[in-house]
Amino acid sequence: MTIEDAIAIVDAALEHKRLSNVQEQLFRQTWEGKTYAEIAEVCGYDSSYIRDVGYRLWQLLTKGFGERVTKHNLQVVVRTHAKRFQENVSEAGQPFANHLIALTNPHNAETSNPSMLNDGLNAKRCDWGNAIDTSIFYGRTQELATVKNWVIGDRCRLLGVFGMGGIGKTAFATKLAEQVQSEFTLIAWRSLRNAPAVETMLSELVSFLTAQAIASLPQDFDRLLAMFIQALKQSCCLIVLDNVESILRSGETTGQYSEGYEGYGELFRQVGEVRHQSCLILTSREKPNDVLPPDSSDLMVRSLQLAGLKEEARQMFREELAIAPETRKLIDFYCGNPLALTVVSRSIYSMFDGNIQEFLNQETNVFGDIRHLIDQQYSRLSDLEQQVMYWLAIEREPITTDNLRQDIVPMVSKSQILESVISLRWRSLIEKNAHSFTQQPVVMEYMTDRLIDMAYNAAIERNPEFLMSYALVQHRAEDYIRETQIRQVLQPLTDRLLAHYGSVDTLQRELQSLLETLRDRQTTIGYAQGNIMNLLRASQSDLTKSFCRFPERVTEHSDLQILERLLASDRAGGLATWDHRIPWANNPLAQQTSESKTQIRSKNLYYQWTEGSLEQLQQELKQQSKLRKKYHAWLNDTEFAAIDADFEAVKITDTLNQPVDARLVFINEVNIVEPPAGLPTPSDRRAQARKRKQEMQANRSKKLG
Repeated sequence: MTIEDAIAIVDAALEHKRLSNVQEQLFRQTWEGKTYAEIAEVCGYDSSYIRDVGYRLWQLLTKGFGERVTKHNLQVVVRTHAKRFQENVSEAGQPFANHLIALTNPHNAETSNPSMLNDGLNAKRCDWGNAIDTSIFYGRTQELATVKNWVIGDRCRLLGVFGMGGIGKTAFATKLAEQVQSEFTLIAWRSLRNAPAVETMLSELVSFLTAQAIASLPQDFDRLLAMFIQALKQSCCLIVLDNVESILRSGETTGQYSEGYEGYGELFRQVGEVRHQSCLILTSREKPNDVLPPDSSDLMVRSLQLAGLKEEARQMFREELAIAPETRKLIDFYCGNPLALTVVSRSIYSMFDGNIQEFLNQETNVFGDIRHLIDQQYSRLSDLEQQVMYWLAIEREPITTDNLRQDIVPMVSKSQILESVISLRWRSLIEKNAHSFTQQPVVMEYMTDRLIDMAYNAAIERNPEFLMSYALVQHRAEDYIRETQIRQVLQPLTDRLLAHYGSVDTLQRELQSLLETLRDRQTTIGYAQGNIMNLLRASQSDLTKSFCRFPERVTEHSDLQILERLLASDRAGGLATWDHRIPWANNPLAQQTSESKTQIRSKNLYYQWTEGSLEQLQQELKQQSKLRKKYHAWLNDTEFAAIDADFEAVKITDTLNQPVDARLVFINEVNIVEPPAGLPTPSDRRAQARKRKQEMQANRSKKLG
């Protein structure tokens, strides 16, 4: 017995009543042996809601069949009553199959009239399969209007609806199909979640479109596809294929078909290229290769990438939460993802008595179904895509593909990075910001959690491979980014390791041992040594203090005296190391610009000085430890200054008590002057440096190639 036969028997048993869309979908999935959790995932509902729907459905069927129906005896009861029903119909002298066809029509009651079947192929017939209930639908007014115009006005043949899990693709496609169904004669909905073979799917569709029994159809793909295309020509057909990502290959950049499913690519290609009067709509978390991107000029093949809900997302909450100002924070963090907001709103009521702020204070925003949802998408990524995802979480803010390429070790080609970024965009896992890329907040939190988990396992299993590939804290990052990396990554990781080892001494002993293991390796150690050193520092003192440029504990004869001289001086003064970092906020140029202390502290002084003058100063201080010098420097990209200052060569110690060469500076006078004609600005010089670096890398790659 097919699922459609079973639905027909249920309709007969319920007489004038009909299953709701969600009840029918639950029935179909139960018939296939799915658990409530699996059904919830398919339907896009919370598992507790699906369980409640199931309880009411079994009660309804118990009453209709006159005997107890449960999730476990469903098929037995339906088959028993199908046999009785068949005997009754046969006694009346009517074909049983006609009764089943007449009874099977879930969305459009007017087509359940058996007399309509006599009108031939062009009679209005609908098979909505397991399309979900869209009686409750929020927003998407503009998107629906746009896509309706594509389908009706432009007569689009192939339409792809894409977006990350939970964004509402299935609901959108259902609502769209319902709104345009009057333009079509034959409507069929199918899910590819269980990855049916293309021949199986085509057989079902051709059988429905041509009113032929599946047993009478050919078995080979080419003949089935030809019959399908012919049906699209003869009738106005609307076909919806949901969950297309199920037939796409995981572990590679998006769009590749799984082995044995390449026929779907040919199906989509012919639907888009061959002239006909029908429309095929597909939904997917990933874009198949045969569907064109949104900026394509082809009117026959279109695609829409669904973003999250905006202000209309408030309608998903109860009235008291819908108007709460904190609700905006939830919508922004989850980027309007309907499924995520549904899960969160239920948690807020059940766990926090409707107090949004209490929920936000937990700082645990990725949990339960939300984590499971992103887990599914992450597991499908290629190795390089996963690397990009980790680095975007580490960087914390938008970053260019060139910077991403510099982060990743070993270095990969520009084309590989570009392909991965494009693929991740089509998976809706990253967002474009001007010429840079970043992650949605909820995805970034998920990836940060994964980063900590992987680093933790690498440390306790004494396998440094992961620690070699990723920098937990980036030395070259802006101060505020580095502070976030410490707070969000290094501190939680250190806390977990301390809990595992039980004491600071044991943790430090293990980290030192891991460090020795690295030194014994013959291969490159990447970021591992820096990560372990950072963990050692984090385990021995307060992170806020230990990650200053220089230690809180200073030596008696160098750092303390320098600090006292700076504090006692009535001149603008500061201390700068020769790696061009400014360790303290009282930077000698701070009083001359309007920039904040954070911006000043993170500046690279090399680009402030005119070319060659900083190196000259370093040589002069080697010959004479104290000197007064007049020099020129950029204060920022627009202000150029003549500066009179006293310099002194000094030695200080870093957080590991290692000596560091530095210079003590006291400003005597600063005057803003016109820069020499053609003198490069700091931005110009940074751009030139990047270009030189890229040229060197290109030449090196060319030699290696």
